[in-house]
Amino acid sequence: MFSRRDFLKQGLVPAFAGSAVPSIFLNGVAAAAADSPSSAPSDRILLLVQLAGGNDGLNTVIPYQDGTYHDARPTLRQEQGVLTLNGQVGLHPNLKALKSSWDAGQLAIVQGVGYPNPNLSHFASMSIWETATIQGGFGDGWLGRYLNYLDQVGESPNHALEGVSAGTLVPPEMRAKSPVMALQSLKNFRIQPVNEHGTQVDVENPLVKFYGGFKQAAPAPYGALFDTTLQEALAASHALEATDASYQPKATYPAKSPIASSLKLIAETIVSGLGVRVAHVTLGGFDNHAREKPVHDKLLLDLDQALAAFMQDLAGHGFADRVLVMTWSEFGRRVGENGSAGTDHGTAAPMFLLGSAVKGGLYGEAPSLTSLVNGNLKFTTDFRSVYASVLEGYLKAPATDLLGGNFEKLPLLKA
Repeated sequence: MFSRRDFLKQGLVPAFAGSAVPSIFLNGVAAAAADSPSSAPSDRILLLVQLAGGNDGLNTVIPYQDGTYHDARPTLRQEQGVLTLNGQVGLHPNLKALKSSWDAGQLAIVQGVGYPNPNLSHFASMSIWETATIQGGFGDGWLGRYLNYLDQVGESPNHALEGVSAGTLVPPEMRAKSPVMALQSLKNFRIQPVNEHGTQVDVENPLVKFYGGFKQAAPAPYGALFDTTLQEALAASHALEATDASYQPKATYPAKSPIASSLKLIAETIVSGLGVRVAHVTLGGFDNHAREKPVHDKLLLDLDQALAAFMQDLAGHGFADRVLVMTWSEFGRRVGENGSAGTDHGTAAPMFLLGSAVKGGLYGEAPSLTSLVNGNLKFTTDFRSVYASVLEGYLKAPATDLLGGNFEKLPLLKA
């Protein structure tokens, strides 16, 4: 039987013609470590939370005892209600649920995360984080390479749902040859082909005809593979519709909150039991060049409450111990506030890792607020070290192969 692995090695890329929801992308390059004898644990799920726009790390993990911080931010500094972590730093007052996770030993904070020769362009820096390469060389995402690796070692329980993103597009870090779905709503989730006039038509018949055309034109093994892929996609579609009809959240998610809606969608998909391995949500709005404080305060409150509901929901369904949450942002902000009560593009910033697998605490060195480069912090931890630590310590995947280099592993996770 011609395997999916053989199919991927041939570089052939099937796609769903005319589909509206879900978006299914099968692109990229073959995974590294294709012949690795090891396999990843099938019950572990990584959720990536993107803080898009450049989160102000100094007003998230606050150096409240540092006089330079107070002097550099006459209107933006946080002085009241800082949730102290130790004698030097504390969390923003609106991160109370994350502080509770810290107290329970389930929150790790990596300080000063960045990379050499930082790029202050949103798009360029996001691409660096998404591909985990500064010099170029990988066209797919770092999590896409992980999904490809799972496929190569036969650790893909359900190809159609192993990678899931809340939104209209597959995020670049998840681009892979293995399928990744972009979901906006489980209620409306189904494969919805449209005809040449843009009118929605019946699900099964057009897709069967579409795949039938490939079966006639391609060798029989490819036809069999197309059949399998079609059946996986249809089965996932029907199963998720059934999940949505019966799903009862075990937490109250904040109303009128896009990030909370996204996390609820991911929770439903995970609880469906259909093989989610990596998931992605985005909270935007962090590019605050003017009047930052009220916007940033609200964003952090939204993040905190949504994550708290998500973890409570998963715990109520017995899935909390299987999920690791990791935040990232393309860069931080400058130390000094600008003349518009905002901050401009900066460099290093903290990352959060949340979950029962985490060995809670502070990791990495807090950057100096006085030894700067053009007003920006010097990074102290390479973001690829965090990726490598999660890939090997949690996902049990070959970080060196998937990241294209050796990076220091941090003791972020329990044995």
